[in-house]
Amino acid sequence: MAPKHHPTPLSGGDRKALAKELGRARAMTKILASQSAEARAKGEALIRTADKLLCESWNERMRAPNRRRIASTFFVIE
Repeated sequence: MAPKHHPTPLSGGDRKALAKELGRARAMTKILASQSAEARAKGEALIRTADKLLCESWNERMRAPNRRRIASTFFVIE
């Protein structure tokens, strides 16, 4: 998304208020971006853990003595 252009106000007080508001918006953007990155990293770690556990479960089923019967009853849980 393209950055919005705000025309600079003529009075000094308005320029200061605009600068202050833009500074707050930039700070909030950085905070939200960092929180998003942290949440994404946690989510990806949980997905990797879930995949690993699913693989271990499948491996245990395949190591079972009566492998054919167990493999035919394996269902994918969505």
